Amino acid sequence: MNLSENQLRDYLFCNYRNSIAELIQGRREPVGWSGEGFPPIRVLLQNILERRINSIIDSMSSLSLLAKELRLERSSDTTTRIDLFGHSEESGMVIIELKKSRQTERQSFTELLGYANHFCTLFPGLSENAISSVLIAPMETRTVKDAYVQEALVNNKRSLALIPQFANGQLRLVVFYPDPSYYRWYEDAILDDPSTLTVAIAFQEINGWISSSQNSSEDIPHYSRRNLNLISNTISQGLEAAGFHSIVYASQKWGEIAQVFPFPNVIYAVVINPFARPMEDIEDRLRHRGTNQGRALEIQALLKQFEEVERDIWIESVESCFHDFAIETALESFKTCLRSCPSEKVDHEISTPNWNGIKTSMIDAVLVHNLEVHLSGLLQRIYLAYMSYVYDSGFDPIYYQDDLPRYSFSMVKDFMPVWEILKGLGSRDAPV
Repeated sequence: MNLSENQLRDYLFCNYRNSIAELIQGRREPVGWSGEGFPPIRVLLQNILERRINSIIDSMSSLSLLAKELRLERSSDTTTRIDLFGHSEESGMVIIELKKSRQTERQSFTELLGYANHFCTLFPGLSENAISSVLIAPMETRTVKDAYVQEALVNNKRSLALIPQFANGQLRLVVFYPDPSYYRWYEDAILDDPSTLTVAIAFQEINGWISSSQNSSEDIPHYSRRNLNLISNTISQGLEAAGFHSIVYASQKWGEIAQVFPFPNVIYAVVINPFARPMEDIEDRLRHRGTNQGRALEIQALLKQFEEVERDIWIESVESCFHDFAIETALESFKTCLRSCPSEKVDHEISTPNWNGIKTSMIDAVLVHNLEVHLSGLLQRIYLAYMSYVYDSGFDPIYYQDDLPRYSFSMVKDFMPVWEILKGLGSRDAPV
């Protein structure tokens, strides 16, 4: 059986309109961790994505195909059409795109994203995450594999890839699970101290609203704690909406120490910076063994097409633009929270300190009241996955092993457990 894209579409619609799940093969349990200690970040990332893949597969059991070549809009002489459109009781709207060759699968995710966006414009308030996008394609090119991982893992979209295969005249759709090297790349390339940007917004006390404790033995006033947490949460939400992977928390200097500083309150927004690695670091990574040399070579080949001076300027420029956007996003949310009636100015200053320096500083990490931690993007999903791992690992939390709270909700925003888990962010012996 050798079907064209149109024939495959018609075959699925005519023969498996309410039973396409029968063709899906290769579903497996998400990767687990049986080693000692904390699972590596790459294992957590792989587990996160494979769980999402499996949830979409499971929802396909109730999928009904409602239309083929569903027309979306007409522009001049062309019409946008969805190959297959369906509905699942578990996941709602399902869009299926078919590609049979390496050449045609390259633009597949661009088309799927366009379809999802179109429905979001038709139904204001609908999120792309409420739509399941299914690609049936060979999944042979690096381009489509990269696009799939970006959308499914980083952008947290409900995306499923199935590989059509024919054996003994029978069609089967084999589940595509990304290779473990993808997760190693994300772990190594973005989750470390040198690849972070720390935005620190320090500001004055606001009498009656955000005040410091009178001495070091006292806790921060309850109203100060509440209002500082509201500000940091708002900044975190702004960074999340802008697509940043971040850690945000408020900090206030201890009692007498606070009186020494004109700006004793600080909001820290620690953002993963994808442009932090200069060319020299890429070349250093190539000198070490590992599974990601191919990726490093791609970056190296890209940058070496520029003249050396232009390359250095470009690297500095894109990183500077990223810094500016992150600072602007955090500052905008901060200013939104500090508007007042009648209007009054809240003095503040912005800096970009070194994240490792903050974590190891006595003044900034110890002699302070550190409040709720708000996570966004990959960092939030990594932390929640770790939290689930700890509670599912078999011990009885009644005994508060390692000071673990009885219920996990106590860990979601509590500073100490988040700090203990994420303070080692990026610690590794050598590039991998």
